[in-house]
Amino acid sequence: MKILLTGATGFLGSKILRRLLQEKYQVVVLKRSTSDNKRIVKYLSDCSVYDADTQFIEEIFAAERPQVVIHCAAAYGRGDSNPSQVVDTNLMFGIKLLEAASHHGCEWFVNTGSYSTKQIEENGRVEKKIYMADYTLSKQQFICWGQEFAALKRIHFITLNLEHIFGEDDDEGKFVHLVERNCMQQQVMELSDGMQLRDYIYSENVVDAYLCVLAHLEELKGFHVFEVGMGEPITLKEFVLLMKEVSSSPIDLRFGVRPRNSCEPECSVADIKGLRDLGWQPYLSRREGIQRMFQKDRREGRI
Repeated sequence: MKILLTGATGFLGSKILRRLLQEKYQVVVLKRSTSDNKRIVKYLSDCSVYDADTQFIEEIFAAERPQVVIHCAAAYGRGDSNPSQVVDTNLMFGIKLLEAASHHGCEWFVNTGSYSTKQIEENGRVEKKIYMADYTLSKQQFICWGQEFAALKRIHFITLNLEHIFGEDDDEGKFVHLVERNCMQQQVMELSDGMQLRDYIYSENVVDAYLCVLAHLEELKGFHVFEVGMGEPITLKEFVLLMKEVSSSPIDLRFGVRPRNSCEPECSVADIKGLRDLGWQPYLSRREGIQRMFQKDRREGRI
């Protein structure tokens, strides 16, 4: 089976790429010419690679004829980006992929969604300020377009709505990586009260979810949404304390010093019944995931 993968240079996409190649899938990587390839440089000779910003997407699909798209590319709206840039990546680029995929006989589109879209009402209304609004709204709107394509029988559309992922080689500035680095540097760290409920899940468990979906594609025609997490909440405070314990760090964690983000969700936990019914299980616990993350990031000099 040939799979076109977007976002392969990122934290999650690079891990999916590695596993796809290990499982002997043919992989076509679609990236930007400006992407940092450090995470995937050793895999580039094992797959076809195209730059989406310098080559026509229609021509790439015509040449490669993938059966499946796994779409991990995303813009989060951080830094200097503006709403139009986020919409261009998360919505317009996705629609171009859907059009090209359906036109060239690609049967399945596996989309990467987010827990954050739970904040949007079922009727599409926004009742209050949304956390990471540019990102969240554009991701939800793209799912609506996927549902429309599936309803018109142009392609089968599957979304994996991911909870909070953690793992080795994460991006600088992400919260878990910041805590990890501070644990190693034995610093004082000021945090909110940490009572937000979260469903942290180790990255390799998430990759397993994608592989599980690939193994059951014939059962997944039409439109489907799966939630990906451990299925059990943990407070942010408990998770950070677990990181401190696993790393044996003397870090001074000062909870309740910083205010919470006023628009972040109070509680987010995945309903994983759908994936369990396909045979998926998150086989690595949070503790085991944290242990692996610290071991690998220490060994490879990232912390």
